[in-house]
Amino acid sequence: MSTTTMNLDKALAGTLSAGQGKGDCKGLCPEPDAGGVALGESVKRYEQLAHAAKAFVFTVIVKDARAVCTIHYPGVFQVTGYNEAEYAARPQLWFDMIYPEDKNIVMQQIAQLLQGKTPPPIKHRIIHKDGLVCWLRNTSVPVFDSKGKLIAYDGLVVDISKTEFVEAEQERQIVELRSALAMVKTLQSLLPICCACKKIRDDKGYWQQIDDYIAGHFSNIGFNHGICPECARRLYPEYYQESNKSA
Repeated sequence: MSTTTMNLDKALAGTLSAGQGKGDCKGLCPEPDAGGVALGESVKRYEQLAHAAKAFVFTVIVKDARAVCTIHYPGVFQVTGYNEAEYAARPQLWFDMIYPEDKNIVMQQIAQLLQGKTPPPIKHRIIHKDGLVCWLRNTSVPVFDSKGKLIAYDGLVVDISKTEFVEAEQERQIVELRSALAMVKTLQSLLPICCACKKIRDDKGYWQQIDDYIAGHFSNIGFNHGICPECARRLYPEYYQESNKSA
């Protein structure tokens, strides 16, 4: 892919989308010094660790505060499902796979890096090539030359999907547990009462008259028994009729 000089907005998008291999950035990447062999071995070991952790590293070359080239190191396929050739063929691939609601936080991180700042690690989602949503932790730091000029920034992207999904499942279970406990409390506050005789079933399974149940559970409540007109008419019809005549 050819190197492109972009304005700030395009630079941000270009940083997200560029998919060059190391050879495509020839002339932009710093030349190895006398310790280049040892450095190469260190990078190789680092890449092996990143692969084992389901992660990948990348370097964005910066010129005049603009991103002009992105190098994705081995491991990007394992994390995203796309290989380096696919990144090169589709300039907007990385940007397109970022979950729509998370694009802004990624753009903010890049804006800070292009200003020479070190942003905190961010978590965001991407849509993997297989269609699944993956959670990533993106940690990036600016790189300066000996004169303090921003020349690049390096990043480490780690797939944290398992951790995020486990935490989400734990949150779901906590919500369900709280809901169940609330339901239990509600059920405990309901008294089973017979629809015919109106006796109440206690927590031991015994049926009691209402006054006996209340007296056994609330010591500060007393009763003054009487009889309502309907019960008087039903239980003592003769007495009730005489009482009405005399009235």
